Amino acid sequence: MTWISTAIDLTIKGGIFMIPLGIVAIVGIILVIERLLYLRQNRFDSDRFHFELRTALKENAVDQAIVLAARTKGVIGRVIEEGLLHVKEGEKDIEQATERAIMAEMIAMDKSRGWIINLSQLAPLLGILGTVWGLVVAFMVIERSASTDPRLLAGGIYQALITTVAGLLIAIPLTLAQEHIRKENNRILGLLDLYLAEIKEWLAGRNHKGSH
Repeated sequence: MTWISTAIDLTIKGGIFMIPLGIVAIVGIILVIERLLYLRQNRFDSDRFHFELRTALKENAVDQAIVLAARTKGVIGRVIEEGLLHVKEGEKDIEQATERAIMAEMIAMDKSRGWIINLSQLAPLLGILGTVWGLVVAFMVIERSASTDPRLLAGGIYQALITTVAGLLIAIPLTLAQEHIRKENNRILGLLDLYLAEIKEWLAGRNHKGSH
């Protein structure tokens, strides 16, 4: 329990700027958890899905491919299902068939990530501001006391630096989290491009056969 009491003591000594830093930390944690839950909903066996999709397309079993997409959770399942439903209705361009769905999903994918980036940038700035403010207060105390005791200045500086440390402790995890989220989003979009290319190639072959 020593580290807990130490953390509480440092938080109190950090002064008023520890309040906005605490708010930033709490909001950041909530947003990161929300994004991680979203990414968890998009987990699936990509290799198996690719194999089953390719098999269904080779057999021209559009309904089977639609069922496959419908039971695949997440962005990829929704977009592929939407596109194949349009194809079944006569659409010959898979990119046009999925354009609206992809735009909607990309908006959902980037939801909150911008806020996480902003919070990761705001935290160290608040920390530095708190430190500068703390130094100003420390020098004012020394000026009023007319004392040359260096311990007064040292105590003020160490208390002022607490906010900088707190800001960095908040910013670093948030930065790492948003980078992980960005990479996962790109991975999902990369897989989606792969599957759409597979459907586009199948459509091109089917249309070519139909023209002869």
